[in-house]
Amino acid sequence: ASCSPSLWFRTRRAEGSESAGMDLAMQSAGGLPWDVIVARGLYGVHMLSMPCWVAASAWSLWKRRDIRAEYGSSKIVGGGLPTRAEYFSIRLLALYTVMDALRAMDLCFDSTDGVCRAVWGFVPWWFRCAVWVARDLALLGSIGSNLSFHLGWTYEALEWEQPRTLQMVMHGTLGIVLCAIAAAFWALMATNRQSWQAWACMFVVGLNAVWAYTNFVLLKHVVPAIESRIQAGKLLPAWVGAAVEEVRVAAKLVIIADLAILVLFPIIAFERVVLRGAHEKAFYPGMGLNEWAGNAVPPLMMQRPDGVLLNPVLEVVELLIGWLQCIYVLRVCGACISTRVPCNPPGDAVIHHGYIDEATMGSLFRSVAFGVTCKKLQ
Repeated sequence: ASCSPSLWFRTRRAEGSESAGMDLAMQSAGGLPWDVIVARGLYGVHMLSMPCWVAASAWSLWKRRDIRAEYGSSKIVGGGLPTRAEYFSIRLLALYTVMDALRAMDLCFDSTDGVCRAVWGFVPWWFRCAVWVARDLALLGSIGSNLSFHLGWTYEALEWEQPRTLQMVMHGTLGIVLCAIAAAFWALMATNRQSWQAWACMFVVGLNAVWAYTNFVLLKHVVPAIESRIQAGKLLPAWVGAAVEEVRVAAKLVIIADLAILVLFPIIAFERVVLRGAHEKAFYPGMGLNEWAGNAVPPLMMQRPDGVLLNPVLEVVELLIGWLQCIYVLRVCGACISTRVPCNPPGDAVIHHGYIDEATMGSLFRSVAFGVTCKKLQ
């Protein structure tokens, strides 16, 4: 961990050469192990997916800027401003994509002995953990911001009392989980104990349980209530249907990821902590417990004891999340001009912030879709 850069690169090159020799030996003996083939296949899929995700994020940022400039030049009031969910979610998802690309350049796979093994083995753990934490903060922040906005404007449109308790639970859980994830990754490097990786997964499980319930409320109660209130037979602007569809699609996409995490992560954590005693096992095998492992680099996939297999479950979940966020970005930013919210309310607050907030969105939707302009129905 404390060697000079030149010695470190020579060491990694020698290890890479040794690993390549092991690959050739395995191929000559009848082929690579099936788990290595699966891991390399997933790595290939991730590398092929990454340009698509980066291109979608770049295009979404350009699209938002282009639409706003078009409306500004034509002197049309509003329309070019995104909603608060779009304003923050698209930017945070772009950050997520960049961080995930940095993480994937030397992708790691979990193993049945609890040690993560890399494809190339040249990125130290401190960089991996920093990128991983930044990526998770961006992703969770984006989902939380989007979900909070959808919950706020739909309740405002229906003139229901705002779910303050649920909002507080969502915001509080998100803040606690973000701090807990960062602390868990720091403890992982500081103690070199495998159990901290499992605890990081369990922190995310608690947040996804809250989100799954919130999305269930949106799909089961809120969206049907909005659709039942829309005036039958009335020709409505395209943006009204697009707004409802966005809530439905976003809730379905997030709840799919929620359910996958709620099922897989507790199993992974239980297997590691309870069945395998991860708290007493080193995350980086070349160092002892309670030693700083941040400067170490993970072993290569072929450098493993007999009987140890690679576990690709986490990478499958990461691919699922990556493509779900890509689908969301393409759906939101690929919408035509007619599906954009058409106006701003009086005042400078929304223009100053550059987005349409929940109260404005809900009030505008109610007046157009329900034909109600008063604050409360009698």
